[in-house]
Amino acid sequence: MTVLSILVHVLCGLTAVLAVYYTVRDLSADLVLLGGCAAVLLIWLVQGIALGLRDLGGTPMTDPVTLYGYLLTGLVLPLGGAWAGVWERSRWGSLAIGAVALTLMVLELRLQQIWPGGFA
Repeated sequence: MTVLSILVHVLCGLTAVLAVYYTVRDLSADLVLLGGCAAVLLIWLVQGIALGLRDLGGTPMTDPVTLYGYLLTGLVLPLGGAWAGVWERSRWGSLAIGAVALTLMVLELRLQQIWPGGFA
């Protein structure tokens, strides 16, 4: 799980930096930034599947409702950011994707703080 956590941080960080660049340059989100958002969504999906399989495999989580709520939030946020990036054709669509990426980085940190056994 540590590898997945590192990948989440790296992809979210790169997407956030790219979104800040787009915002500063007054660019709307294009396929590169939307692809970064899709990559973040994909790695969250992989992490959710891995944690779900670990939970089904006999290593129960202490608070599964909150865990799956976090994972569901991590899947819905990139979809909302991509939606904002597609329909808001100004710098604010790019900024929305950056805010999503930063939020998911914090959410990943909270996952590791709340469920340290799930990420060892």
